[in-house]
Amino acid sequence: MTDFYFHHNPDKLPDYSDECHPIQIFDNHPLDKYKCSHASKELITKIRRLGVPIDSDALDLVTIATAVTSAETFELRDNAPNSWSRILNLYIPVLAPEKWKSVAKRLESLLGFLTGDQWKLSFSKSELALPKPINSKQSKLTTESLKGLNAVCLFSGGLDSAVGAIDILNGNSDIRPMLVSHAYRADGAKQQNIKKLLKKPFGELSYSIAPQLSSQVNHVNDTSMRGRSFNFLAMAVLGITALRKANNNNAISQIIVPENGYISINPPLTRRRIGSHSTRTTHPNFLSQLEVLLNDVGFNIHFVNPYQFKTKGEMLAECVDQDAVKQAIPLSVSCSHWHREHIQCGYCLPCLIRRASVFHAGFEKDSAYAVPRLKSILKEYEKRDDIHAVQTAILRLKKNPDYMAWLRQSGPLPQNKETREKLESTVQRGLAEVEAFLKSVNLA
Repeated sequence: MTDFYFHHNPDKLPDYSDECHPIQIFDNHPLDKYKCSHASKELITKIRRLGVPIDSDALDLVTIATAVTSAETFELRDNAPNSWSRILNLYIPVLAPEKWKSVAKRLESLLGFLTGDQWKLSFSKSELALPKPINSKQSKLTTESLKGLNAVCLFSGGLDSAVGAIDILNGNSDIRPMLVSHAYRADGAKQQNIKKLLKKPFGELSYSIAPQLSSQVNHVNDTSMRGRSFNFLAMAVLGITALRKANNNNAISQIIVPENGYISINPPLTRRRIGSHSTRTTHPNFLSQLEVLLNDVGFNIHFVNPYQFKTKGEMLAECVDQDAVKQAIPLSVSCSHWHREHIQCGYCLPCLIRRASVFHAGFEKDSAYAVPRLKSILKEYEKRDDIHAVQTAILRLKKNPDYMAWLRQSGPLPQNKETREKLESTVQRGLAEVEAFLKSVNLA
């Protein structure tokens, strides 16, 4: 168990120890890279460059997201009692501590659902002043670029987000979005290349929390990143508040989360994969509960996944601009190992679903993969696991095609029967896409 303390002023943080981890956030004071780890050191400047004032609640939310992302990056899962579920105590300064204390238990539970960890969030009064907009020619141009926009769309550089942006900006949609991106190392160039395929104007907000360990810490970062979507969504909420100020319109509320329905549910392929292998970054239960919580705080936002009932292959095949999506495929990233090697592995579950979707939609050109021929890794224990798990799930569900029970293993489902049945059908079709691809390479 580790106590994580956050503050913008390193002098207000305790010293580092095995049980106490001080983290300096933002760039209001010079970084003390020995005493503290640090995160979001450029975020305040990014916010100021929007040229519009932001709400204090939005600053609190991105502060909390910075703390959550930092803690789950700095605490190794291997150190947990079961080598997975960590106990994380966070001490976070916010501008409205009483407001966040009132939803702390619910937020802890949601983060637990999302990451598989045990969270304890403690809030204190922040000494940070609300950042003032920069008054410059560039910031005025940025503010102008936000006028007329009416929604935020998450834009990760992945294939699903590329389809989402193309459908909105290359089709007949009335949505005029700000694209919110989180750029990990080597992601930014890919995101910019995909943006070149978009035909209508859009706003942009790209940032990186970039958590970095203190020089006195003798271990590397954890790479599981199960809480990354909370960070992403928090920044999208801040984007909504900026659009409201730029357009003098408090009715702007829509946050688009483009994700195929199969990976959104992501049911565990085997029993041992419940938890550790089944991410829930855009699970409908997480999105709906987070929306309610944030609206109880006072944000008035609405999360929308327009592809909740589509497979990844269907998203590609039905994209409104087939030429653009054809070009976007080799530019995009879907791999769960991408941030380790900066090449898509080709054999993890996201890569398998991606390759199956490209095969389903009939596209010939895909990204480069570290392992283009899947048969070559069948004797490699650590690399073949996802392929074997998919094969096992296919065989199990042929014998007992109870897809609804399978769906429920990944988390609570909506109460509406029609919605549950549509989710069931989507997951069934998604697995069928993977089976068809595996057959094409003689693995099913």
